[in-house]
Amino acid sequence: MKDLVVIGGGAAGFFAASEVLRKKPNASVVILEKTGKVLSKVKISGGGRCNVTHQCFEPDKLIEFYPRGNPWLKDVFRQFQVRDTLRWFEDLGVKIVPEADGRMFPSTNESQTIVDALQNGAKGPQFSLKLHSAVRRVSPGSQGFELELESGETLWSRNVLVASGGSPSGNGFSFLKDFGFSIVPPVPSLFTFNVVNHPWKELMGLSVPSATVKLEKSDLSFTGPVLVTHWGFSGPAVLKLSAFGARLLHEREYRYSFSVDWLPELSVEEVERQLFAFQLANPQKRPDQSMIFPLPKRLWEKVCEESGLSAYFNWAEAGKKKVQEATRLLKKRVFQASGKTTYKDEFVTSGGIDLDEIDAGSCQAKRFPGLFFAGEVLNVDGVTGGFNFQAAWSTAYSASSEIVRTLK
Repeated sequence: MKDLVVIGGGAAGFFAASEVLRKKPNASVVILEKTGKVLSKVKISGGGRCNVTHQCFEPDKLIEFYPRGNPWLKDVFRQFQVRDTLRWFEDLGVKIVPEADGRMFPSTNESQTIVDALQNGAKGPQFSLKLHSAVRRVSPGSQGFELELESGETLWSRNVLVASGGSPSGNGFSFLKDFGFSIVPPVPSLFTFNVVNHPWKELMGLSVPSATVKLEKSDLSFTGPVLVTHWGFSGPAVLKLSAFGARLLHEREYRYSFSVDWLPELSVEEVERQLFAFQLANPQKRPDQSMIFPLPKRLWEKVCEESGLSAYFNWAEAGKKKVQEATRLLKKRVFQASGKTTYKDEFVTSGGIDLDEIDAGSCQAKRFPGLFFAGEVLNVDGVTGGFNFQAAWSTAYSASSEIVRTLK
């Protein structure tokens, strides 16, 4: 009989195992990983640097970055928040440092540092890691849980922590069927927008530090950096919109329209006023060579092309309608999208175990004492910037704390 079996060799699974073994070194702990590699998502995250968390130290503000999980996460973050994450890794010899945008990385700028720390933390005389060990079924019993592996092997454990990650197909929850959990069907989150017959493709690589992206026929919009790519649009504003609109976009079968406001700090009336004022004061200047707003030159030239202003050699020739069309394009350029592209191989799903069935204080199943959940297997997901890892660390801590308490 094991003290703890962890299903999933990812961030949450290793963190929980490390925490249990740190507090109870002689506990018998097993991590089951269905593939031949562990912590693979940690390894590739943040472009190989691992965005460990985000510099947001107030739980009430932190939960605002989670489309799913708010307000359930508030109790979780009150137990273990960003400051605790920094201390936890520092205890393992890893210094986490912030960047200007609030993202936090290991000082080495290498994700392998986090991989090594998690693996070094999960050590003990009765600890073992079993690779290629997919779980076929978990069944509750009078003394704990019986785990049947695909290999035919059977394990028994007092506690089970499910940290198997997201499951885009939903098949990743099949081994829990004996428990009758409510599963929120998983759908992709955190993706970039693919634009049909991309009319701005030649501008790929162009970025704007602040633009507002709005999902048409909805109330969803976000302001932040926007990047033009060869397939469409990306950047923090787009990714945040994809996260909060994940389920709506899935319902629309990823055929949708969105608009971009390139000058969110100015009203339509103010943009038009400045254009007319410049036209009046500079009648002999070429419209497409006039830098009126703090925008990339290529973007303004594209607006001039689409509005028809670039057809004129000077502002004196351009009429009122062309100026109004340029205003419209600057304030609401609508693009038609079809499909999505995963952001930097960072697979995040919206969906998982319904949070109504899980106690936030312990991340334990309300109906099955000894069965715990942590990480993306729960119906919890955050926007890009280290928030998904923070949810993994925090839920793993809540679960491991309760496990340690019961083992004592």
